[in-house]
Amino acid sequence: MNGKGSPWSGAMTLGMGWAWLDARIGDNRAHRHVAHQISLALDDECEIGGSSPLRLRQGDALLIPAGTLHCLAPAGIAVRTIYVDPMFRGRNSLAAQTVCTRLNRDDASALLAIQDGKQARQWIADFLGLVGSRIIDRRLRAGLAESDADTSTTALAGMIGLSPARVREIAVRDFGVPPSKLLQWLQLQRAIDALRQSRNLADAAATGGFSDQAHFTRRLVEWFGVTPASGLNGLDISVSD
Repeated sequence: MNGKGSPWSGAMTLGMGWAWLDARIGDNRAHRHVAHQISLALDDECEIGGSSPLRLRQGDALLIPAGTLHCLAPAGIAVRTIYVDPMFRGRNSLAAQTVCTRLNRDDASALLAIQDGKQARQWIADFLGLVGSRIIDRRLRAGLAESDADTSTTALAGMIGLSPARVREIAVRDFGVPPSKLLQWLQLQRAIDALRQSRNLADAAATGGFSDQAHFTRRLVEWFGVTPASGLNGLDISVSD
């Protein structure tokens, strides 16, 4: 991990298919997730670790495509990060992005000017509006929105009237991962929201559909590179539309 023993601190806003994180970097392992990530170095240089390490100067922003192995360093610097996946407005706007790309100065400056979750959501909509977008399968999107912590891939297929093989095909096309991974992604979001409300790790794990706290922790490390203690406890988490 980077910055051994360093917790994250700051604020996070969660929405449907998007999130906004303003935080000081703490421990994080190399990880990859369903969402595209856009990170802005706020007060110092930021290192983006992974298969092709990069460095961001203060005020620079980088788009890290979904599925890209990465981590952030060094511990203690402030970073603003946007996460967005195809559940946001039901569109896969960044599917063609396969390599990390620096944002232009205007987009980075607009990201720097964000002051709250509402503005973050608008920034995402404006940013995605500049690139080609494709509507994802409405049946899959609706099924994911209606799923709960216990929904399996087979149950999801039954909910939307498709075969499991067809659901898998659509999920990989629209989200880049099979439906089992999509359901894990949603489980994590439910657990994070539950942790926000109760600050009880056992309750959060149960709400997310994880078998126990250790299961929740393993998934969080896998998808976000952090443990609940190092990555979530120091964040002020809120929920938006």
